[in-house]
Amino acid sequence: MTQHSLGPLLSPRSIAFVGASDKPNSTGKAMLEMSQIDGFKGHVYSVNPRLTKLFGKPCYSDLAALPEVPDHVVIGVASRFVESILDQAIQLGISAATIFASCYLDKDESPNLPTRITRKAQSAGMSICGANCMGFYSPTVGLRIASAVSPKGLSKGGIAWIAQSGSAFSALPNNDRRLGFTLAVSTGMELVTTVVDYIDWALCHPETRVIGLFVETIRDPAGFVRVLATAQRRGIPVVILKVGRTLRSAQMAVSHTGALAGNDAVYEAVFRAYGVHRVGDMDEMAATLALFDNPRKPAHGRLGTVHDSGGERELIVDIAEDYGIEFAKLKPTTCSKLEANLEPGLVAENPLDAFGTHNDFERRLATLVEILINDPNVGIGLFMSNPRDGYEYAESYSRAVMKAAQMTEKPLALVSNYSLTDDRDLAIRLKEAGVPLLRGTRNALLAVKHVMDHQYFIGSQLQSCTDEPARASVHYNTIKRWRSHIARNQPISEIDGLAMLSDFGIVTPRVASVTSLDELEATLSFLNFPLVIKTAEDHNHKSDVSGVKLNIGDLHEACTVYREMSARLGPKALVMEMVPSGIELSMGSIYDNGFGPVIILSAGGVMVEFLADKVAALAPINAVTAKRMLGELRISRLFAGYRGQSATNEAAIVTQIVRFSEMVIALDDAISEIDVNPMICGVDGSYAVDCLVVGGNQRKKMGDLK
Repeated sequence: MTQHSLGPLLSPRSIAFVGASDKPNSTGKAMLEMSQIDGFKGHVYSVNPRLTKLFGKPCYSDLAALPEVPDHVVIGVASRFVESILDQAIQLGISAATIFASCYLDKDESPNLPTRITRKAQSAGMSICGANCMGFYSPTVGLRIASAVSPKGLSKGGIAWIAQSGSAFSALPNNDRRLGFTLAVSTGMELVTTVVDYIDWALCHPETRVIGLFVETIRDPAGFVRVLATAQRRGIPVVILKVGRTLRSAQMAVSHTGALAGNDAVYEAVFRAYGVHRVGDMDEMAATLALFDNPRKPAHGRLGTVHDSGGERELIVDIAEDYGIEFAKLKPTTCSKLEANLEPGLVAENPLDAFGTHNDFERRLATLVEILINDPNVGIGLFMSNPRDGYEYAESYSRAVMKAAQMTEKPLALVSNYSLTDDRDLAIRLKEAGVPLLRGTRNALLAVKHVMDHQYFIGSQLQSCTDEPARASVHYNTIKRWRSHIARNQPISEIDGLAMLSDFGIVTPRVASVTSLDELEATLSFLNFPLVIKTAEDHNHKSDVSGVKLNIGDLHEACTVYREMSARLGPKALVMEMVPSGIELSMGSIYDNGFGPVIILSAGGVMVEFLADKVAALAPINAVTAKRMLGELRISRLFAGYRGQSATNEAAIVTQIVRFSEMVIALDDAISEIDVNPMICGVDGSYAVDCLVVGGNQRKKMGDLK
């Protein structure tokens, strides 16, 4: 670890605190106190030109006056003094700095102070935590770099907690003693050192079991993908709370971080590709980190739970169904063993109600928990009650659960059905015994789902690697021709878009373009009825302007429809053979400058926005991923046949998606956005019947106008 580039920042041998002070409630006093609270053994120097002594030790006038060049300087002064101190630190060869100040100045010159700091530090090879951060905790060396006082009792453990929000950074280590950390850091503005760098450090730390992220935006997309891939290879789960998902919160992120929150579909695709676990709030984050920070990995199997309440047992069944969590079906031999230890009236089943009376309760409960969790079909176990400190009954069942944990290699947790029970002392003792305490039924079940999904993801990666789909044979000249055509023609016509899809092996119906009634009549000589006529004028959403007419059965009807539509919308139209009816799916892609092409599947047709039923993945995707994505759509139940309807040809849909993925990879940044909506998915196959293409150059021009 001493050789990692962040060693001087996170594991320094010596630190200088500029702005150190004895003034009550000051940053200068807090940062000195916090540096010593966990037993840091390195050299600590105080720097303040107004003082010669501070807390009985020398206080130096500036960095040059120190008896040695420290590894790390903590700059705890106002923004207007930061640059001169940083200049001196760089001149002395100090390798790392933490900056608490915002670094925004009234009437600042151009480039502004944050930009100047970044350029100077990068040129000198200096790591910086901040600016505008709350510092970090590095329990492995007993160090806290902090601008505010926080309580004692920080535990070592396997969690690396990296937060772009200072409040989120402090919330977990300062309040939750269940959790043990290798690192907790408030990244601030990330002028030099980013989330990616901290993840890389955590992955190099041998004690790291799980990485937790509170993220507004990723400033280094390529680096982010690199460290996620490393975490994936090493089997270290990454749990993320990504904010900025909605338009309003994304705008709020811009206002206080100076960085745009990325397109949420893109992030979802990245998380899918690398098995990142996305949580919805801090409570779910804490429960998930607590369960992952356990050396025991789930066995193959499903959930097993033991309860001391019939009503709360029913509650967990209801909530588990909401999240698609399945309970293990117990083996007959397990049920027989349970029956031998249950009191009369209780049923040997999973979930298990284990409370009859207090008669020999502790021994019986330990036995029952051990029997149930060691069933071959159980992968992870929970005991659920409402523990609180100083309550003998809670002490009794906690001892029973800890005893049962010694008789299994599977993960076992104790769950409080109510998240605000006073259980701090119990939580610490349970943690020391290898039993995490999870607060809240819903939080616990979500944490279990993340842990079990992680095991599934690891297994599915092996399958994906061995199940590469047959690739469509697309010649290099075809790719080159379409890249040139897209760059040259803005916007891309729908008929050209359909032709492009066809060239890449995507099935489309026969179609022709017309601009007059005579051309229409000539076209009808080689197209088969029934037909579709739709406007080819400049309307991205043709149905909004009544620009699509289906099921045209003969020449007379076709001419009548064309006359009406051309008079209202213009003469350009497409004439297309009708395809068999089926389920409408939307298949699209956006190109992200950081992460590349992203495939987005959703409910199609006019319901694409109304249903908000979508799933995203990074391209390229293979057949396994495509099939899994389809299964995650709510409309997927229709594919199997619904109320007498025939099942769709899923293999044909998967082939279309895979070839579409190959196409967007081949065309790369030539396409900014492409929307195939709808793709009609039926019994006999799938057909892409509409295509909207936004070229990369077109997107740039649109951006220039904003």
